[in-house]
Amino acid sequence: DLEKNLIIDFDHIVIDNIHRLPHSLLEDELRSNDEALRLLADAKPIGSDSERKASYAKLRELLEEEDRLFKRLRLRVSEAVEMARRRGRWNFRTAIPSYYPRMNAMSLLLPLCLVDELHADAALVVQLMASGNYQGQTILTMEQAYMNARLICRPDSDWLTTLPLREEN
Repeated sequence: DLEKNLIIDFDHIVIDNIHRLPHSLLEDELRSNDEALRLLADAKPIGSDSERKASYAKLRELLEEEDRLFKRLRLRVSEAVEMARRRGRWNFRTAIPSYYPRMNAMSLLLPLCLVDELHADAALVVQLMASGNYQGQTILTMEQAYMNARLICRPDSDWLTTLPLREEN
């Protein structure tokens, strides 16, 4: 129901799950802060897993301190959410049912086109709440979204496919 409100947990999506956002988006939006760019460079997939986790943890702390950087990322995610809502109005199949077994919860996945308006980079997990509104609870990588959707049925979608994803720099 597109008439219901969609409430987004930006703190969880942008800060807690910053590692799920496209690297090129982060480079673009954090370019004004040298420390953020250094931490982001340290978080590239080339290094060890522990080094990446430590860099992302420091980046999370920086975003909590630097409100301007958080607002830039929040605005970019917000624009992608609005685009996904419009896309859902055009084609109801844009919203893909998803199952999360650990919480025994059904939800919908919406495409987030964060880098390029034509390609989804991540998926927003949306759940209907008791209040009657929807809540954008978290963000998933494309691989995670496909696996969660696949638990129900083969996703019939133009944005969530098994095709290899575009390479990030």
